[in-house]
Amino acid sequence: MKLGIIFGGASFEHEISIITAYQLKKKIEKEYEIHLLYVNLEGKIFNADKMQLNDFKHSQYKKLKKLKLEKLQFDVIVGAMHGENGEDGLACAFARIHNIPYLGCDLFAGSLALDKYRSYLYLAKNGVKMVKTIGYTYEDYLKNKKVPYMPCIIKPVYGGSSIGITIAKTKEELPDKLNEAFKFSREVIIEPYYEVLEEYNLALNENTFSELEQIHKKDDIFSFDNKYSDSFKVVHQSIIEHPKYEEFCKIARKVYSLLNAKGIIRIDFFLIDDEIYVNEINTTPGALAMYLFSDFKSVFRESLKLSLQEKNKTYPESHFLLKNNINK
Repeated sequence: MKLGIIFGGASFEHEISIITAYQLKKKIEKEYEIHLLYVNLEGKIFNADKMQLNDFKHSQYKKLKKLKLEKLQFDVIVGAMHGENGEDGLACAFARIHNIPYLGCDLFAGSLALDKYRSYLYLAKNGVKMVKTIGYTYEDYLKNKKVPYMPCIIKPVYGGSSIGITIAKTKEELPDKLNEAFKFSREVIIEPYYEVLEEYNLALNENTFSELEQIHKKDDIFSFDNKYSDSFKVVHQSIIEHPKYEEFCKIARKVYSLLNAKGIIRIDFFLIDDEIYVNEINTTPGALAMYLFSDFKSVFRESLKLSLQEKNKTYPESHFLLKNNINK
């Protein structure tokens, strides 16, 4: 089976996406014919089959060849893009335009989940217990709009789980911390900052749940470096058994259903005073959260099979156009 892994893109998470693509390739390349579709920061698409991870690290792009879109021939395109201009549904749209099945979330799930504020409103309204959140724009900042939580954590609306996040522990710190977050987005979300909480991650696809991961952090928030370094995987997190595991799974499945998600996603939870809260949803988790599954290859194969079934769907408008030979 011929798979195209699409990665990169005009996103603050560009480098993370490159790592995800190569980790995924290494994991599954013995089972499938893998081709790499690299999207640069200008949105141009290249064939990166001859590139190694170190070539990207050292900015050696000579091996890249411009991809000829008319020659796209893949059984499935696998999404490995993080952040805006990819994870928000654009990678899925690219595959759909070229009539290629896509392993990953569609436009609705991708765009909604990436928007931290609108996904909060949608899920909370539908009965999912969420961390209290307000939306806060740059215009609100200029008008000196009051922030109801102090201390608070500030996150760019469209950022990843590590990028642009700041913490204001006093009112005096707030303006500088907001300014820092606004460098990444003209809209942020603001949540209460909890001194005491436990953080957990759970990944799932259409039918299977991963093991539960407990996050241990030395700092108040994860930096880009410590979250995506090899040492982080060993030192800062652990797979655990938990008495509330079934409850985590039940909430995760409800979120998956409400988003109409597809493929492998990861949900980040907070446990506060023995209550489970959804913190955020990653529709394209780093490395597709492969380290959370005891048998990732089977989980991937399962999602791949379901993605292929999408190719057999006939949309009414397509049926009409083909039946009436509209191109002729």
